[in-house]
Amino acid sequence: MNIAEWILVIMLAIALFIFLVAGIVLVIKLINLANEAKKIVITSQGIAEKADDIVDNVKGMTSVGGIVKTFANHVVSEQERKYAAEDAAREAAEQTAQAAIVEAERAEKQAKRASATARSARKAAKK
Repeated sequence: MNIAEWILVIMLAIALFIFLVAGIVLVIKLINLANEAKKIVITSQGIAEKADDIVDNVKGMTSVGGIVKTFANHVVSEQERKYAAEDAAREAAEQTAQAAIVEAERAEKQAKRASATARSARKAAKK
């Protein structure tokens, strides 16, 4: 081998060494970049989930269905209160009516006794 071939082999070896070192450095940088990208993806997924939750909450509060549901719940609760008040008034009226019936029956019994007493007093007066 002559000198020119040796110089050429040495230059090719040095070029190969430089490309090998540059390739190793590039692979290390790409691995670090991939790790950073993975962290960014994980963070963005968390943010997207929170955003979805916020959208669902806002959608429930502002959508027509949410408004109608709130209105319907309000109307139903008002009707329940109204019916409960009517039931209480009806029950009180029934209790009052029952008490009046009992009192009327007592008065009727007393009137019958008084009538019987008056008849016996008339009979005793006639004799």
